[in-house]
Amino acid sequence: MPTSVLIIANPVAGGGQGRIRAEALSRALEARGCAVVCRLTEKSGDGQNFAGEAEPVDCIAVVGGDGTLNEVVNGVREPGVCIAALPAGSANVVAREFGITPDAERVASWIVEGRARPMDLLESNGRRIILGAGAGLDAAIATAVKARRGSKSSVFHWILPGIQTALHYTYPCVRVTVDGAVVCERSPYVVVGNCRYSAGIFPATRKAQVDDGLIDVVALKRLNAWRLPLLLATVWSPRFPERDDLVYVQGREVHLEPVDGVPVALQIDGDPAGVTPARFTILPKAIRFVTPC
Repeated sequence: MPTSVLIIANPVAGGGQGRIRAEALSRALEARGCAVVCRLTEKSGDGQNFAGEAEPVDCIAVVGGDGTLNEVVNGVREPGVCIAALPAGSANVVAREFGITPDAERVASWIVEGRARPMDLLESNGRRIILGAGAGLDAAIATAVKARRGSKSSVFHWILPGIQTALHYTYPCVRVTVDGAVVCERSPYVVVGNCRYSAGIFPATRKAQVDDGLIDVVALKRLNAWRLPLLLATVWSPRFPERDDLVYVQGREVHLEPVDGVPVALQIDGDPAGVTPARFTILPKAIRFVTPC
């Protein structure tokens, strides 16, 4: 059955691959009888505005990275619309979670076939969150990267700011409360997850499922520049959640509060989001997301 699809694409994502892949997806959908409209973002916030202004469609396809996808999810107001993603960003964590490759023909087929599944979202201060959030070093790096980013975005833009930030970071702490109980009094790094991966490639919240109605939380009890390499080396280990220097819990409401009066940088879905305090809640099965199966 022909489907109406709005494509919202970040043309500079992936070093300029966003425009190319959006054009390929548009052709693939039209070849399958779909009515397609394509809109290209020019600045931050365009994705949210385009989704909010859209005429009713059967699907909104996002071509870009996790940041563009986050904007679209926050702009959608029409109930029942499904979201699809053709990855073209630096990390593409959502695509990694579902096994979505940057193949326009496959994504077009999944859209037309109606391969959509329910997906939870998180919410913080009125903002919907797909992947999760981080308080600490990764958020400080995200802030540094955004300050240096030019007209094109790629994974290489993270390397130098990441190294410089890690060398000078002082590891201020937050207090972590889950469902009303304090689970960690002082944590220099916290991951709040809806998906398994954090910071693009690290399976920190590996128990997370996108439709279980729960928030996964990892709070490290100790972290500094000397411990960081060991953390990165062990995060892929099956026994990572059992480390004695971290707390891994699940719940439905999470509070992060700074201690010692020092603000801690916060990132949401990979983009800078100010500083703590922050509160997160779960929105069970809030959207339908197009996946391979």
